[in-house]
Amino acid sequence: MPNVRSLIQLTEDEIRSFIESSKTVTMATLNHDGFPHLAPMWYSIFDGLIHMHTYQRSQKVVNIQRDPRGSALIEDGEDYDKLRGVFMRGHFEVIDDQALCLKIGLASAEKYMNVDVTAAEPFVREQVKKRVALIFQPEKISSWDHRKMKS
Repeated sequence: MPNVRSLIQLTEDEIRSFIESSKTVTMATLNHDGFPHLAPMWYSIFDGLIHMHTYQRSQKVVNIQRDPRGSALIEDGEDYDKLRGVFMRGHFEVIDDQALCLKIGLASAEKYMNVDVTAAEPFVREQVKKRVALIFQPEKISSWDHRKMKS
């Protein structure tokens, strides 16, 4: 009899679809004292990787510049039999690139606010001036979908 974990794992296609359709990732970086620093973030997917932007002087960026190791969690469901999620362990990369921040910001404006990106561009261009891009490179992925369990 297979173990429950193997029965509830998401396939690669299910993982990709779940990540692309979800709205918030909880990212974890390491503070100077080793304790985790968690932050919910909006994100976009480019080339199969999670991309975000944040303020250049944020605690997240300080932590990543000291130690790029971190994790990312995307989950949903309120009842136990409906819980599903993807947990990724890996490394974050900080990229100081205004064109990339603009690309992320425009994708976020479309995804989260359902606005026309052409109309949003002047606002987003101004918004990202003090921001840097964050790219998450997963190295290990765990997933679960309790909806796959049979009673």
